[in-house]
Amino acid sequence: MQKIGKKSEQGNAALEFALGWSVLWMIFSGVYQFGYSFYVYNVLMTSVTNAAQLGSKMNYDTEDTAAYTTALQNMVLYGDTTAGTTTLVPRLLRSNVSVSVTAVSGIPRDVTISITGYTIDGLFKSFLMNGKPRVTTMYYGRVTCASC
Repeated sequence: MQKIGKKSEQGNAALEFALGWSVLWMIFSGVYQFGYSFYVYNVLMTSVTNAAQLGSKMNYDTEDTAAYTTALQNMVLYGDTTAGTTTLVPRLLRSNVSVSVTAVSGIPRDVTISITGYTIDGLFKSFLMNGKPRVTTMYYGRVTCASC
């Protein structure tokens, strides 16, 4: 009988390591992608909720609705009603934030804020946000109306 030396087993160890590492890398990458996507969605949901809550209490001027909309978009984008320099999530644009006010006879009844056309990029897949997250709240603020 011929004895097999350790030298012939070195290739097996390298092959086992390569196979094991590639499987572990794919598992860790999938966990990272899921976690990152969930994190970005959670930040979006929180910022949309905060903006809707603020929008339900803010003064609404029927003559200048653009200021109201801009303040709520800034709240989603920067976490403040004034424009900042860095958005809360990467590549989120003002055009991705939809602010809708349902009014009855010019008086707001509710405020809806949603994210449209935003893509969360993962390692293996991208997730398109169309109309989600979305929050609708009843309007309780003060209305300034020159023609009412």
